[in-house]
Order: sequence, then C-alpha cells, then structure tokens
Amino acid sequence: MYARDTLPALIAVRDGVVVACCPQLSSLGDARAGKVEPHAVEAWLDNARVLLREVPLEFEDYCRIRPEEDALLENMMREKAKLAELPPENIYNCGVKGCCKTFRHQHVGVKNDEQSGLLLCQEIALGTS
Repeated sequence: MYARDTLPALIAVRDGVVVACCPQLSSLGDARAGKVEPHAVEAWLDNARVLLREVPLEFEDYCRIRPEEDALLENMMREKAKLAELPPENIYNCGVKGCCKTFRHQHVGVKNDEQSGLLLCQEIALGTS
C-alpha cells in the first residue's frame, strides 16, 4: 500500500529505449487505496510489448542452483540432523555462563562461585604460604 503522493512510476524499456511510462501507476489499480492490481500491470507490460512470456534459457542458467551446490546443501543438512541426534555430553560446570567444555578447567581472570579466577592460589602467588 502506498500513499498517493509517493506512488512510483512504471517505465517500460525495450532495446534501450523508453517505450512506455505510467507515472504514479495511474490506471494500474486503485490510487485512493494505494493498491496496484497485478493483472493490470501484466496487461500494461504486454501492451508495451516488454512482457516476456517465456524466460530465456540463459536467464534460467543464472538463477538455477548448480547440482554441486544442491549436493553440498543436502550434505550440510544431513550433518546438522546427525548432530541434533547425538546425546548431549556431560558439560563440566565451571560457573561461566555459556561455556560448554566437557573437561575440568578454569577460566583465568573469571571469579565466580565455582572458581577463584586465579591461575595460582593467592598464597602461592604472594609467597605467603
């Protein structure tokens, strides 16, 4: 839906030459409601002799998915499905949100309820033990 004063124009170009122009999309729908009728646009393009009924072969070549791309996508989807089927591993609770490591570890510089955040205990680091 478009506001009346912001309706675009439709311009038909054939062989590099403008052959028809429809400012504010007049006669292509209900301007007051700001709606354009697809059948009216198709008829306008046909009258301007710029409507292609059959897509040229080279255009289809640009838009089609190559067999190797299709096979790659299919393989990626299969791998993703396999990963979803795997049972979840036991994740080690290091106390850091979002960490999914399965082995015992610490995050240096991160202090929380599970770890001090220090590589060495404070006594060893300060030499007080």
